[in-house]
Amino acid sequence: MRMEEKNGIERREPRLVLQLNTGVGQGGQAFDAEIMNLSRDGMLVRTQAELTIEEPIEVVLPQSGAVQATVVWSADGMYGCSFAETISEDELQAANDLAKEEPEDGKRFGVDHETLGSRIKRLRTARGFTMRGLAENVGVSKPTLWKWEGDQVRPRHETMQRLAEELDVSELELVYGAPGLGEAAMIAEEDAATGSLADIVRASRKRIARAAGVDEACVEININWDSN
Repeated sequence: MRMEEKNGIERREPRLVLQLNTGVGQGGQAFDAEIMNLSRDGMLVRTQAELTIEEPIEVVLPQSGAVQATVVWSADGMYGCSFAETISEDELQAANDLAKEEPEDGKRFGVDHETLGSRIKRLRTARGFTMRGLAENVGVSKPTLWKWEGDQVRPRHETMQRLAEELDVSELELVYGAPGLGEAAMIAEEDAATGSLADIVRASRKRIARAAGVDEACVEININWDSN
């Protein structure tokens, strides 16, 4: 934490007190965590995971995504961390804004305002997987994947790792998101759906295939031009 001396008195930069659900990653694994307070230079994290002192970690923040930090002390599941690079005032404000939001219907949202299920579905379709194809690669049944994407159940840790590998993202990004990506994907789809007729048909086929868990090639849209 940065410190300055003025008139012989040490002054610390004020910390933002909050309770922000997020994730931390260390040694290639992701863990649930809460940021209890935050400054531009560091943070206090609470997690049930056992983090290693003086080892680098990543923490997901709502504006920057995965930010590098180092654990400098720990006590009773609380970890004091120092950022590798000072974060911005905008990041502080974004964290404060997200901490104030109430989860909808009790669903767990990541920092990109997507549920885990929505994120799995978006990444699956972006990588060109059918529900059956991704389920087989991960080693689960199609109904299980359907429940994940519907936020009915949550993958176990070992399965989450395999799922992240298949979707070509880190486990941290899969579980907690990458700020802006979910929103950007939705905006792009909405723009396509308000373009030319061909763009609207193409976007509609993608959405139908996604919902049905089939290849886009299996979806046909017919227009009856003779209908009054």
